[in-house]
Amino acid sequence: MNEFYIGYLPKAPVATARFIKKIVAGLAVLAFITALILVQSQMPFARSLFEFGVWRSFEGVVASRPYPMLLVARPGSSEFSQYLLVAPGKHGADSLVSPFDGKHVRLRGQLIYRDGQTMVEVDPKKITLTEGQENPEIKTIDLGPATLTGEIVDSKCYLGVMNPGRGKVHRDCAARCLSGGIPPALLTSTGEIVLLVNHDGKSFPQNALQEFVDEVVIVRGELEQRGDIKMIRAENIRHSS
Repeated sequence: MNEFYIGYLPKAPVATARFIKKIVAGLAVLAFITALILVQSQMPFARSLFEFGVWRSFEGVVASRPYPMLLVARPGSSEFSQYLLVAPGKHGADSLVSPFDGKHVRLRGQLIYRDGQTMVEVDPKKITLTEGQENPEIKTIDLGPATLTGEIVDSKCYLGVMNPGRGKVHRDCAARCLSGGIPPALLTSTGEIVLLVNHDGKSFPQNALQEFVDEVVIVRGELEQRGDIKMIRAENIRHSS
């Protein structure tokens, strides 16, 4: 004889209770497996760093073109490291450091770092001239014509301030950063970061790349290695489709 369940009774019939327990247990297992699949399908966080609130002192020579950099002597070597410079917020450092172009300075900033590329967010009130004898000569290697496919990103967010700092969800932020003077970069399909400069070797106008931000594009131009940084003098940029 089948059990009859009456809702207002304090307990369900034994067979009905067992059936419900099996259903609940099955749903719990299904929820756990679904959560595990979702976690495994997510992209891992990038190995990037933004030392927010940690202020360090940096000394070197300012190079303002094509984008602001600090050339820092490597201990025991005649070579220099290149640290891209940006201002706080969504702003480039052009106006901050252009008066110091070619001069030795000491500045305070917060470190931004990803995959061997280093950037410093500069404290505008902490840039002072210093004495120095170094005369930096950054070796430039012409890598010839190249056609690269990738996604245009703002270098500040991508290098560590935001994570992942790319893709459609980051498009509005990247557009504001580039319009504020943050150096644009191409994240290639192979995962390499290449700084974008105009065909004449100068920086891009701040709003020149708005339509391509966080889109897959094809960039054609002259590729070069300038010290630690790879750049492409873009002659043509177009959408990939």
